[in-house]
Amino acid sequence: METKDYIVITISACALTLSLISLIVTLVQKNNETKRTIRKTLTDTLESISKIGIEVTKLKSSKEIDFNSEQSIQLRRNYNSQRRVLITHADFLIHRYDKLATEIDCNILAGSYATIGDQEKAEYFWRKCVAKSFSEPIKHMNLRGFGTFLFNNDKINLGRQVFSEALSQTLSQNDENKFLKADTYLMLSDLENNCNNKENYELNLKEAIEICSTIINNHRKNEMEQRIRSKLPKAS
Repeated sequence: METKDYIVITISACALTLSLISLIVTLVQKNNETKRTIRKTLTDTLESISKIGIEVTKLKSSKEIDFNSEQSIQLRRNYNSQRRVLITHADFLIHRYDKLATEIDCNILAGSYATIGDQEKAEYFWRKCVAKSFSEPIKHMNLRGFGTFLFNNDKINLGRQVFSEALSQTLSQNDENKFLKADTYLMLSDLENNCNNKENYELNLKEAIEICSTIINNHRKNEMEQRIRSKLPKAS
């Protein structure tokens, strides 16, 4: 092979290599941009769902509009229709781009499905939310949220199992985690009280009191003690 031909081949090979590198860089950048766009769309959709929830809460607490008036009912129906559209869109995005979805995305969607009465979908996304939890405290909170959902849907025994799993999570022994765990026992005691299970209500209240006694920070300890006192049975 002549030197001239070798130089031409070398130059061509270098040009092809540079073109391939450029193509790969372009595709990676385009893929990253697509992911950012999808992530922003999902965030905006879930934010809109949350805003609807806030508006419904404001409507419920409003002193100017009767929550059960025709005007209020029609407004709530409009909110629900809008919420259903947004839920469907968020559901599609999470299924299509699961790796981009976070535990809080699934948490919001689970609560939204429960609000519109689709309990099967709500349970599905609660399980997905728990599975995507990225730390023990976050998993603890997601498990107790899931457990509350189960209690409220007459799956009492399963709800207890999920709360038990939450309380068995290994959390660092600091005041914030102690506060979190005591708070969970209070949540469970309320749920048991709603089920007229006095024994479990008192047992969980006792656990909350015991954990509260180990909190070092006076402000956090006093805060939890006040909450516990509000749960204690009223003296007859």
